[in-house]
Amino acid sequence: MQINYSIAAQGSVIAEHFQTEVADDYIPTFNAQPSDVLPVITSENPEHLSHFYWGINPSFSKSRGVSDKLLYAPVENILTKPSLKKSLQMQRCVIVADSFYSWKEIAKKERVPYRFHLENNAVFAIAGLWDSFETEAGDTVHTFMMITTPASSEVIKVSERMPAILNDDLLLEWLNESNTSESIHDFIKPYSEEHIFQHTINPKLSDPNFNNKALWEKVPPANQFGNLTLFN
Repeated sequence: MQINYSIAAQGSVIAEHFQTEVADDYIPTFNAQPSDVLPVITSENPEHLSHFYWGINPSFSKSRGVSDKLLYAPVENILTKPSLKKSLQMQRCVIVADSFYSWKEIAKKERVPYRFHLENNAVFAIAGLWDSFETEAGDTVHTFMMITTPASSEVIKVSERMPAILNDDLLLEWLNESNTSESIHDFIKPYSEEHIFQHTINPKLSDPNFNNKALWEKVPPANQFGNLTLFN
């Protein structure tokens, strides 16, 4: 499974939507990648936008890919894995986003990238879990995972999974640090509050260094090699 996302909104938009303080070190991105430092809001400190590593500190991953187990937490598995269950109670966060990307398998070893977004490219919250660990040098590193759900009726034609997008009411409960009940897990469902728009995009999405607004543009369907296809 591969789900990437973007958070290209201006800091002022994030600050207003989430009622949080956004510092000058916030950097928009059209192509968030595993091990990148990315903006999150934690239940421990909801008044300020934090910046954590997605999955793992890059010095640990080196040239190898980051395991999906460090990037994604399927909602179905959270209560059965002790480390995730503990994070659900004490270390919840929201991942700030304005679209997410997924690849549709159209043939064996062939896939086409899609972008999913809300109306007017509005920002939204993805449920996440964060953690921290100490390096050999004694530094504290913070990381986060993205919670995923089965795909909604609008996403299923492309992907079997999607980010756990929170509606406004659940967002408040998710960021309420005093809420340590596991019952909050039961409210995470495939998102259906608003229409999710989708279209095929540039296959350069697979290039971690390709990070500009061109990724938002609708283009004819092409596979990961850049070859046009009749399938979409």
